[in-house]
Amino acid sequence: MSERRWLSWVLAAVTGVGLLGCVDGEGGPPQGGQIGGVHGAEGGCDEEAEDIGADVVSPLGFSANEVISALSGERSAPLTWAKGGSTTATVSLGALVSARFVRSQPSEGGGPEGSGPGIAEPALGVDCADHLQIDVPLAFATEDGAFDESFAVTLRARQVDAGTYYHNIDLEALQGSYEVTEVDPAEFRKVTVSLSGTLSSSAAHGTISGMAESHPVGSGPEGSVSGTPFNVADF
Repeated sequence: MSERRWLSWVLAAVTGVGLLGCVDGEGGPPQGGQIGGVHGAEGGCDEEAEDIGADVVSPLGFSANEVISALSGERSAPLTWAKGGSTTATVSLGALVSARFVRSQPSEGGGPEGSGPGIAEPALGVDCADHLQIDVPLAFATEDGAFDESFAVTLRARQVDAGTYYHNIDLEALQGSYEVTEVDPAEFRKVTVSLSGTLSSSAAHGTISGMAESHPVGSGPEGSVSGTPFNVADF
């Protein structure tokens, strides 16, 4: 098994759960789907995304601006650090940048690697549903100063008063004081940290988690890389 394929499998197994559109989302990487009606297939869902105006009522019965209006304003929640201690996390959305309506259904394809062509079965254990993708700035801060960040996210909304988001945090551009101490970065080839969360009309919940990528073992077709997940905080 190649190094790249092994790493992709590990990361997908650890972080692929909780994707909105394919799994009821408490986070996870974005799903497939392209702008302008182009199909995409990823995470067990076949998706087609089309640009939609901010005030246009989608087939879901609400517009992107209605979602932002319902979720605007600061939302705070107690945050617990995995290594001990607690603080308060605050999340807020900025003005809508762009939006897409996404049609989503379980993928039908060739099945697992090695199953051969012509075996078309819908993916099992996934929950694909139509939703809006809304590009919007998001501010995330903790009262203790560990995070004081602002970045663009894609909010995924199946209903007008709730949405989920996921963001890979740029550790080199942090405005807060957070440093990775859950693992020793010197022992790994690469360490990444991500923020995933859910916003509702009255609350914010989320997780900050990480992945430590090991140095390669072996080389060539037999080389492998593994990933070690770690938790940073929950709120």
